[in-house]
Amino acid sequence: MPWPKTRKRETREKILKSAIELFAKKGFHSVSLEDVLKNAELTRGAFYSHFQSKSELYREAVLAATDTGPLAEYADKDNLCLKKILSSYLSEEHVKHEVSPCPLAAFSTDTFSQSLDIKDTYSEVFEKLLEMLQKETDGEIADRQSALSLAALMIGGVIVSRALSDDELIQELLTACVSNAPLLLK
Repeated sequence: MPWPKTRKRETREKILKSAIELFAKKGFHSVSLEDVLKNAELTRGAFYSHFQSKSELYREAVLAATDTGPLAEYADKDNLCLKKILSSYLSEEHVKHEVSPCPLAAFSTDTFSQSLDIKDTYSEVFEKLLEMLQKETDGEIADRQSALSLAALMIGGVIVSRALSDDELIQELLTACVSNAPLLLK
């Protein structure tokens, strides 16, 4: 009996989901293809049907993570409240990887040592965040400079929070980021 037509797509999605999870938690250099495939419960042959290399997988994981990250549900909506975007992104669930991570925060420490192709992909995702912030916040963010500042606050807030061990300090930092973000827009 032949495989269902959806099997190839489902296998690719399993590999990407596994890669996003592992790259976000451990980083590019600490994750092997075997780790990704074992986590996805697949074989090496399945990998090479979809990707040519670990670097290509990483690049595709950066793109795929935008579809499942904390802001994915807002991607195509208009007139969002800035506070809602900030509360979703700067949440304890995002910091603790309880939700699928945003690639901008999850992969930022690895990207600097990657190829130009991966840096271009990361830049593309960053530009999409800026567009979303400017387009979908009902005029709260009027210019690119404000969007850049806000994006840096959001991404930086998550990255620093992930490096902290004190839950109270993490919550204090996230709350400060959400509360003070509007000050960047004045």
